[in-house]
Amino acid sequence: MMTREARLRFFFFMNSFGLLLLCLLVTPTSATAPHFSQVLPTPLGPTMPKDQAAKKKAKPATPVSTEKRDSISVSRDNRPKVIRNGKVKVSERDMELLARLVYAEGRGESYEGQVAIAAVVLNRVASSGFPNTVREVIYAPNAFSPLNDGHLSSESNDSTRKAVQEAVDGKDPTKGSLYFFNPNTATSRWIWSREQTVVIGNHRFAR
Repeated sequence: MMTREARLRFFFFMNSFGLLLLCLLVTPTSATAPHFSQVLPTPLGPTMPKDQAAKKKAKPATPVSTEKRDSISVSRDNRPKVIRNGKVKVSERDMELLARLVYAEGRGESYEGQVAIAAVVLNRVASSGFPNTVREVIYAPNAFSPLNDGHLSSESNDSTRKAVQEAVDGKDPTKGSLYFFNPNTATSRWIWSREQTVVIGNHRFAR
């Protein structure tokens, strides 16, 4: 006859054996791990094709404006300044003023010398280093000795008016000179530093 202790051991052994059999019967032997895609969370919204998604992320290109902008201002040096050869006409008033200057500066000079004086004034008008008008060039400070007192004689004659007309039409015996002076009376050292071009009568012409 089994003792109490032996019966407890037998009962414990039988329970353990029964639990082992139960685990073997219940647990599947061919279990596989779930696929990674099965455990991903479901998107909250509708999906978008990759090409559309890339377009959405890319910033739209700024359109290039083809609208022409109105010019705000034009510098004086860019204005049309050529006044000879019929391209831009000199007013009758400017021509008379120039004839008076030619008379004051060259009434004792040859006709070619008078044309040369008028040509120098027109060359200055056409140059970016001088004013844009005949009047402004003539009345510029210290530009011409007859105007040192600020006034210009009202005298002119047919010769000086004709010389002005010929200079306006394009004749320039000075080869583009911007200055002239009488070497016998000139007191400025600076004028002698200019490149001399021609000598007509009592005047030397220079750039």
